[in-house]
Amino acid sequence: MAHDGSEGLSPDGWLPDRISIGVLTRAFPPELVDEVVAATGTREQRRRLLPARLMVYFVLALWLFRGRNSGYGQVMTKLADGLYHQRRGADLLAGQLDPDGWVNAGQGRRWKQPNISSLSRGRGKLGADPVRMLFEQVAGPTGAVGAPGVFCCGLRVVSMDGSTTDVPDSRENDAFFGRPSNQSRDGAFPQVRWVAAAESGTGSLLGAAMGPYRTAEQPLALDLLHCFGPGMLLLADRKFLSWSLARAFLATGAHILWRASASFTLKPVTALADGTYLAELKPPRKSDGPVLTVRVIEYTVHTAAEDGAGETSEVFALVTDLLDEEEYPALDLACCYPDRWGCETVIGHHKTDMGEGQPVLRSKDPEGVMQEMWALFAVYQAICRIIGIAVNAAGIPPARISFPHALAAATDTVAAFPP
Repeated sequence: MAHDGSEGLSPDGWLPDRISIGVLTRAFPPELVDEVVAATGTREQRRRLLPARLMVYFVLALWLFRGRNSGYGQVMTKLADGLYHQRRGADLLAGQLDPDGWVNAGQGRRWKQPNISSLSRGRGKLGADPVRMLFEQVAGPTGAVGAPGVFCCGLRVVSMDGSTTDVPDSRENDAFFGRPSNQSRDGAFPQVRWVAAAESGTGSLLGAAMGPYRTAEQPLALDLLHCFGPGMLLLADRKFLSWSLARAFLATGAHILWRASASFTLKPVTALADGTYLAELKPPRKSDGPVLTVRVIEYTVHTAAEDGAGETSEVFALVTDLLDEEEYPALDLACCYPDRWGCETVIGHHKTDMGEGQPVLRSKDPEGVMQEMWALFAVYQAICRIIGIAVNAAGIPPARISFPHALAAATDTVAAFPP
């Protein structure tokens, strides 16, 4: 079948159109990549050495291959080497081997492995928008209805948390992102701050937002409002609790279960039969809007050792809009809250499993950093979707499937042939 760049991977078309990223091509099929490229206006005007679709796959593959021997040239070689040498062998048999490395790439065109400077320019021309849109297309929950660890009291449990990532120490990145500092010195690297929303039971990303280091997590969280809706229970740490944020997230139709800090004033208004109580979140000014009535669940966690000794934790105070103590038992909600640390597990995967100890990203300009971060989220979500297929098919808890093993398995499928 002839291939015009808008249909699937052609078995015998133009060589760059046949390059894939292994099993992850299932999450990012050529049709989807072409759609986001067209929507963001980044499609090349004519067929070049590095068409936009190939550059998208290349940027994604940079997160599959990290550490030593994973420079631009090596990663492109992993993607294209098989097809390239297949075509070069065909040229040799036909007695038309080009000494400069060009091969018959199909459809009357020639192609050869691009050099590092071409790959760098290709990344710059692509920009961040197509990769961001690609992530948004694959983002979303993957846990099936009734899947273990995904629901609480009939609500899909999701969580929200933030972190920072080091970026290369360039003048452009420092000016745009800024860096942490104290009274004695500045931090070693500029940092990008980001907030992610994830399904607690599976780790699947619902969305992400990012900005300079000096941007607080609370305004970044507002960029995630579109990720939430009815039937969800959103968990969040104490840094997010405020009248304005609670009102904004409740307006999406989702429910909240957020921790309150020890300094947050919650005056009991009505005591409930289960030991919880109703309180009020008040706006900064009366003209800002109505008071929000919330239910407060206070509890401690007791741990017991084999020798009979035990410890008691600090008092946890959870704030929720789920006011019915019979439909939403306090014990169920308190036992659900630790699922929030599932979002920290997501952050851990981003920082360790997918970075292999890399202290910084590659890009020395803010647009490149954004492109890398969106690619990171996109690849992570693709791995989660693959895990979700296995979980839903086997009916086992997601925690029993190793994310690093799934990442390694997906990486091993990358070749220049359709998966």
